[in-house]
Amino acid sequence: MVFESKNESVLADVRASAGRWFMRGLAIGMLLMAAVNALSYFFRSSDWSGLVGRPATLNSAIGFPWQVWEAGNTYGGMFADYRAMGLNIASAAVVGCVIGAFAVWQRDFLNDAVDGAMVVDPGDAKLNSNASSHSGNSQKLAPVQFSLRGLMIVTTMAAIASTVVSRLAVHPITLVTIYAIGPATLVGLAMIPHRWSWQRRVVLLIPITFSLIAIALFVGHSLQMEFDQVLMGIFLSWTPQSAVAATALAAFLLAGQHRESLAPSN
Repeated sequence: MVFESKNESVLADVRASAGRWFMRGLAIGMLLMAAVNALSYFFRSSDWSGLVGRPATLNSAIGFPWQVWEAGNTYGGMFADYRAMGLNIASAAVVGCVIGAFAVWQRDFLNDAVDGAMVVDPGDAKLNSNASSHSGNSQKLAPVQFSLRGLMIVTTMAAIASTVVSRLAVHPITLVTIYAIGPATLVGLAMIPHRWSWQRRVVLLIPITFSLIAIALFVGHSLQMEFDQVLMGIFLSWTPQSAVAATALAAFLLAGQHRESLAPSN
């Protein structure tokens, strides 16, 4: 049937080879190690004031498993311990390779999990097919549209953002807000457009991300912070949040697949 062939086409696109699963595992390992390195700042540093203003002391450092930077240390003009940084990158690669090897070993299970999330429901496929035939061009993408509710939400959020920037631009709470809810804000704004594909939502994330970073840099400049201090704050806060979100999403998909595998077949 048409719906079955469409499902088979979708599944053929999403099923990944061993090499692709290895690269995905490698990327996950690198992301997790980057998150651990970001979190190491809060354990190696006794003074976090440099993230929201001029640092009160120089008791700040970062790096895991080896320390790569310490406030006040110029490292002979290099501003970081690049040997330790290389060792940390190598450690992340090792962790990524282990996760990648595990992903290759479990690729059938992982492919089934992805397949379950990507299968096209016959009812939805029939509805989409009827709508496409009515328009006379089933291959043409629908134009980009915002729902009225989405437009109102965007307008409201833009007004709130403008108020925050204009009224609290020189206040540390603005930076704390960007640090704390940055990834959540990005995903929330990307989900507002009505009936967009996930590819378009990913593209939408790019300007929103740069806008938030620009706001953070503006606020940091108003607080007399160095450029790299603001970027470090974004790295320290956004990277662990992204790793947690990616891990939670993957765990949710795998748990759903595991429950389906344990359920009795009809």
